[in-house]
Amino acid sequence: MAWVFASTAFAQLSNYLGPGILTRGAGDIGTRSGQEVDLRFYVDVSGIYDNGIQPLAVDSKGNLVQVNGLYGTEALWGAYGVHQWRRAQLGLDYRGDYRYYANNSYFDGSDHFLTLGYTVQKSRRLYFDLTGIGGTLSQAIGAVPGVSFPLQTFTTQPTALLFDNRTYFGEGGASATYLLSARTSVTAGGEGFVIRRQSNELIGMNGYTLRGSLQHRMSRRTSVGAMYEHLHFDYPGAFGEATINTLEGMFATQFSPRWTFSASAGVYQAEVEGIQQVAVDPAVAAFLGVTQTSQTFYTKQTFPALGAHLSRQFKNASLNFDYTRYVTPGNGVYLTSRTESGFVSLSYTGIRKFNFGISGGAYSYASVGQDIQPYRQFTGGTGLTYALTHAIHFTARYDARHQEINYAGFRTNSYRVALGLAFSPGTLPLSLW
Repeated sequence: MAWVFASTAFAQLSNYLGPGILTRGAGDIGTRSGQEVDLRFYVDVSGIYDNGIQPLAVDSKGNLVQVNGLYGTEALWGAYGVHQWRRAQLGLDYRGDYRYYANNSYFDGSDHFLTLGYTVQKSRRLYFDLTGIGGTLSQAIGAVPGVSFPLQTFTTQPTALLFDNRTYFGEGGASATYLLSARTSVTAGGEGFVIRRQSNELIGMNGYTLRGSLQHRMSRRTSVGAMYEHLHFDYPGAFGEATINTLEGMFATQFSPRWTFSASAGVYQAEVEGIQQVAVDPAVAAFLGVTQTSQTFYTKQTFPALGAHLSRQFKNASLNFDYTRYVTPGNGVYLTSRTESGFVSLSYTGIRKFNFGISGGAYSYASVGQDIQPYRQFTGGTGLTYALTHAIHFTARYDARHQEINYAGFRTNSYRVALGLAFSPGTLPLSLW
């Protein structure tokens, strides 16, 4: 599809909206340290040590099982980059791995993550954006090390997985932007997404979103706008569904050649129905011999929607701050939930041999409808690559996560250490994160 669109291009793709708010399509997919790079392949072999694996299992006393001290070998491979046509841009980021544990082969496995984005200008006034995300992950931490999400997505939040159980996901979307004038544009589009989980005890999800927006460029560096979004989540197996309608105002500005800021604020109304377990009245329990039963629920509530993004582009580095307060389809235990998150990341690619990345943040779930306590987690990670030769690179990575549900007394810590060598010919340092 990308090649067909590109064959009709006849002018240079331009940044016509200034600091756009709803930039999708190719966006930053395939870039490193905020810069576009040619397509690059790599293969990495590392020694790994994992602590705090959380399978969906309990011991003979009913306590959650946590697996510690796993060590072994991991092969990591992938490709990233950006390709430009005269009026089109394609971004690619793929990562895959296979891990082998010498002391517990039950947790051996392979994970994959692919992101594609394509933007094309069909005429002076009409632009199209296409996106695709897909893959499978089996561990919340360490799966496809350093994987990042350059798009807002409802399917790929690996660190929010409560249990280390295999998840399959896919998401695809398209949108069109039409320029009403030199300063004003309208955008319409949507996505469809699906999640399936290996364990029957964890709940999958089907969903879609439709959105429309109006953006106006007040000046060369500042844009304002408004957006309406309609979301629908459906949980297979009669676990329920949710419909969410959102209205937001948006603002974006580039207040210096290297600093950009965007923000959105509004409200969303969540209409949720489902099934949950409830305690049976003691008298009924004595009569029937059961202590719990299933009960349907329905709720309709309104919540604030907030978002902010601040970025700084250096010559060889990028710095990003993100904050979001919105809705999520859940993680297989928590279904439709209010989510609040804040993250910061720094990526540096040296001129000659060195790449360094560090990131961290916090994430929380508060269920809409289910009578369960909020879930919180904190994550952090850092990694580096160093070019030993033109094609051989030393790699190192450390990731950590803390999870907690206060009412249930659930608190766990997990981390991973990886050291290895990578093969990737190129004039620039290999940038994995």
